[in-house]
Amino acid sequence: MLVAALISAARQSGVDLELIVADLTGTFQFLDEAGVSDLTHGHSRVTSIAGSVPRTLSPYVDHLPNSLWDTDRLIAGGELSIDIVVARVVQGPRPDRVSLGHMIGYTSSALASSAVAGFEVVPESAGALAPFDVATDRASVLVSASAPERAVPKRSSITDEQAQIARHVASLVPDGATVQIGLGAVPTAVIDALQGKSDLGVHSGIIPGPLHSLMKSGVLTGSRKSKERGLHVATGVLSQGVRDTEWDDSLHLAPISETHSPAKLLEQQCLWAINSAFEIDLTGQVNAEYAGEVRIASGGGQTDFLRAAHISEGGGSVLALPSRTHTGASRIVAFTDSHKRVTSSGNDVDFVVTEFGIAVLRGKSADERRKNLTDVAHPDDRRRLRCAD
Repeated sequence: MLVAALISAARQSGVDLELIVADLTGTFQFLDEAGVSDLTHGHSRVTSIAGSVPRTLSPYVDHLPNSLWDTDRLIAGGELSIDIVVARVVQGPRPDRVSLGHMIGYTSSALASSAVAGFEVVPESAGALAPFDVATDRASVLVSASAPERAVPKRSSITDEQAQIARHVASLVPDGATVQIGLGAVPTAVIDALQGKSDLGVHSGIIPGPLHSLMKSGVLTGSRKSKERGLHVATGVLSQGVRDTEWDDSLHLAPISETHSPAKLLEQQCLWAINSAFEIDLTGQVNAEYAGEVRIASGGGQTDFLRAAHISEGGGSVLALPSRTHTGASRIVAFTDSHKRVTSSGNDVDFVVTEFGIAVLRGKSADERRKNLTDVAHPDDRRRLRCAD
């Protein structure tokens, strides 16, 4: 509501406004009909730095082609200039302190800048996983609001295809590993397949709610992590049917400057990064942003974690995806289209997993990569891929 009010005020005052947003829902609910019209007619700008973009608005939305850590660094250093930062916060037991709730992300770095701040304050009953460490006097404007309904839907059922992919991925992850699990149906399906493992830890970006089941079952202990032993570290949590009050003190939320820091990630041995994508080509280049011809998602922290896991002692980077889209197009392609930005380099991908098996890329030649990736493509697509120039 506060963002919508800013847009309205800017329109009435004739002020040019650029919104720099990270919308995990991908709905852009802060844009009303007039806001959409302003965007599509070039009267306002929206730049996405994380999350998703509505397919219909994608042609009008700019984006920052950087990983989450790199974007956070640009914000902290003032190279990505912000005049106003708006945050929803949770009131704490002390009137002079608030929490960033269940999502820290970029906000800490933005608040550390010279930007004017406005807080939409919801009551403590809304729940807070982040510490109550933000001073209320940091904001020039405080607006009281009721606790909103969490926009992320409950977890959908796992398909047989996703379950098979998840079992293959779980076979790679050793006991005692520290895992990063990306967002999406396939990485979330891996959570169930990790039941039966022991002493896993978490160092991730935004963690899906179903990960709570691994904590409750005792699979996640973090007892063998190289750093922050006993803590499960993330920058945010998606509810997906899990209430904030259900998480215990072993969950530690931190800003992106810590969770995605290359220096901190390199301190974790046996780091396994599990992510997904829309497609991967036969050289290992990953597209996690374009569905068909339209860019609808950010690459997020995938690059940060794949690279760190690839060079982690005892670790590995995993890219898991179905062999085909729901329309029957192959997700393993000969080469990424020239208009699509490569999200992650093939240099950083160790294993590619589909429902048909595991393609090992680590230490393989170009021809061996092509063969291994073709072998896990859908059977009806393999001949075409073998013949691709």
